[in-house]
Amino acid sequence: MTAPTSENLSLTHTRDRQKERLLMQITVYMLAFGDIVPPPERIVDIPDVQARDLASSSYEADKQVLLELVFMNGQNDFQPKPIRSVSCGDVVELPDGSLYKVLGAGWEALPPGTNINSLPRGYEAARC
Repeated sequence: MTAPTSENLSLTHTRDRQKERLLMQITVYMLAFGDIVPPPERIVDIPDVQARDLASSSYEADKQVLLELVFMNGQNDFQPKPIRSVSCGDVVELPDGSLYKVLGAGWEALPPGTNINSLPRGYEAARC
């Protein structure tokens, strides 16, 4: 057996990434920068291989894990897209329609029926 090289590891990583299946796509409303109405949206892909963390018996616990996966995969370091990374002040919409604002540490559940277009933008949104 040959010792791993950076070339071998790179090829393996590329093949592994190609094998990943998409579990779901989550919409993030980018409110923290700018004042565009409606706000720009970033679609965050959650790969199937990360879904193993969503197997708890508590839906609320699963929401917290999913929110953390959205934040991590919403960073351009992990999932490069031609839009800025998910930041404090942005709002995540989960598949059940619930909305969560990204805070400096954690999340704020927004009331059901919250209108995204009426939420603060820019500096006011990013004050977490």
